[in-house]
Amino acid sequence: MRNIAEIYKREIKFYFSTPIAYVVMVIFTTIFGFLYFRNLTYYSELSYQLMQNPYYAQSVDLILGVFAPLFNSNSIILLMVIPPISMRLFAEEKKSRTIELLFTYPVKDIQVVMGKWLAAVTIILLMLLLTAPAPFLAFGFAESAEWGPVLAGYLGLFLMGVSFLSLGILISALAENQIVAIIISYGALLGFWFLGWVIDPDSGKQIGKVLGELSIIGHLTNFIKGVINTRDLTYYLLFIFTSMFLTLRVLESKRWRG
Repeated sequence: MRNIAEIYKREIKFYFSTPIAYVVMVIFTTIFGFLYFRNLTYYSELSYQLMQNPYYAQSVDLILGVFAPLFNSNSIILLMVIPPISMRLFAEEKKSRTIELLFTYPVKDIQVVMGKWLAAVTIILLMLLLTAPAPFLAFGFAESAEWGPVLAGYLGLFLMGVSFLSLGILISALAENQIVAIIISYGALLGFWFLGWVIDPDSGKQIGKVLGELSIIGHLTNFIKGVINTRDLTYYLLFIFTSMFLTLRVLESKRWRG
């Protein structure tokens, strides 16, 4: 644990001693804030208009009107900002030739990976925490606060973000420099994103259902609806575990090859 903590502190220090963490968090929170206030303004105007007719006013829902589209849109923003976080974790070590030095330290590969991974996960967690005032502000104007769907949506975004990150770390371990790492990361993430759209899962074809299950965006839908499904949780956890396991195998092969 001590080695993991040391690597974690080293990575966190690097993130906040360079513009990476600040730029990523500012971009994410700015876009989140813009989409949030746009949705909230539209919801407020619509609610005011529908108040004239009590029958239609019953169909107005803060979760469906503000947070569901907000979480759905910000899943795309996560795809944009996660690769810059993950691209340097191993690619930069190889470019600066410090990875050979890292291999000479009395640390295990799993400790190196976990330290770097936890540092990057911390950045994702901070990004989401910076948006925490949004639901408090929205529920301040509502008659009742439905925290369940909001918390489920945040959990879905967090799991998706960590999944993006874990795949990015694997690609960073494979790539020789940061530019290659970020390009391949975007390509791979978009590939997993569009898997469910290649063939309509409702077409009746088995391959369409399989691809739909592999699609990384398809498993966010239930979280946005406020439903925490075991199948969706299992998908993201397996995605993260598989990516991290393969990263360990890549580092192990590099260590043996010298």
